[in-house]
Amino acid sequence: MDKFLEDISRNLTSFLQKDFEDYKDFSAKIKNIKNMYMELVKGLLTGEDLSSLKPKAFLFGRYLFQHDISYMLLLDIDDYIFPFVIEKLSNDENLLKEIHKLEDRFRFLENKVAYGYLTENIKQDKNWIREKLRIIKNSESTLKPFVKDHLIWVNKVLEDIRKLRSKSSVPIGHNKCDLGKRLEESEGLGIYDEYRDEIIVLHKKIHGSALQIYHFMKNKDFKHLLLEYLEFFNLIGKFVSLLGLTFAVMYEEDANIDPLTKVLSRRSLEFILSSQFHIAKISKRPLSIAMVDIDDFKRINDQYGHQIGDAVLRKVAGFIQGNLRKSDFIFRYGGEEFLIIFPFTTKKDAVFVMERIVKKLSGLKLKYGDFEGNITISAGIASIDDASDMYTLVSKADKALYRAKKSGKNRVSV
Repeated sequence: MDKFLEDISRNLTSFLQKDFEDYKDFSAKIKNIKNMYMELVKGLLTGEDLSSLKPKAFLFGRYLFQHDISYMLLLDIDDYIFPFVIEKLSNDENLLKEIHKLEDRFRFLENKVAYGYLTENIKQDKNWIREKLRIIKNSESTLKPFVKDHLIWVNKVLEDIRKLRSKSSVPIGHNKCDLGKRLEESEGLGIYDEYRDEIIVLHKKIHGSALQIYHFMKNKDFKHLLLEYLEFFNLIGKFVSLLGLTFAVMYEEDANIDPLTKVLSRRSLEFILSSQFHIAKISKRPLSIAMVDIDDFKRINDQYGHQIGDAVLRKVAGFIQGNLRKSDFIFRYGGEEFLIIFPFTTKKDAVFVMERIVKKLSGLKLKYGDFEGNITISAGIASIDDASDMYTLVSKADKALYRAKKSGKNRVSV
């Protein structure tokens, strides 16, 4: 058995090294992952009672989440290691009968690790909901009652999962909650723009996902419960962000739109950025932001006056917005500074987009009153890989912008 376990350990090391680039974000934790996994495999192969393995698997799942490691890594490891184990067992006629039993034990392992991962995930997500409710509580936005009610509904679903209630404590049908009823009405939420259909579709998907969650809870299928839960909360994040964007666009009186440049105001930044940051974290998807500043703007204001300066601000904001994707967000951060959110975008791709915008803008000749010439911008890029929270992310982008300014302006820095 010792020789068998050594062979498995060697194969596991090979797997982790081979796919090192895929798992580089937690390379310092690979040794711990390997040791914890091998302890569980040893218990499975030596016939250790599953009840004694359960707490170890649970703690392994918690460890993966606490160190920002995707649960999918465990499934990848099992998919790699299990065929090797089966091949070895198949060469021994006395062990052939154990193969089916062993497969069940591996599935048990995946299930209990998933449960540990899920419990930690829920703690984080409940904190996110509390933070969202805090932001909404201090807001006078028209969107307040709609988002607040649905976040409370989500929080109750999370509490059901935490307590493993197979019967829901809240209405699950998409047309049974207050928001769903309003969406079904002819006037809906007063949303007549391009986002309404997308909001309705997302809302139905959220409730459909919740239905699946209770199904998996009833069967104590924690592996599929976790995978469905990750999708559920990904949908929630998108839904809340889209509602925030929709109402920001529709209700300028809420000061969510900057009256001068007509891009989103800083007031709506915290709500949308925190949603996008959380979506990226739970889905293990990239997220990047750019801090952008108009070069030599003070000189333009001082030399040509604030009317010309305002015209330049409007032109630059409109130009940047016109060269972004529909899924991107641009905010007036303050003065001549703008902040751009690039959802599901790597730092490399964000740099590519911003360099294209910087180059195109610098080639435009602008004329406003006595002013005639070129306007340039500088940008600093940061990604979610650089930060543990959204405030650090903004700070990193701001420092990158400073480097761009210091190294000559009209450029992008990271």
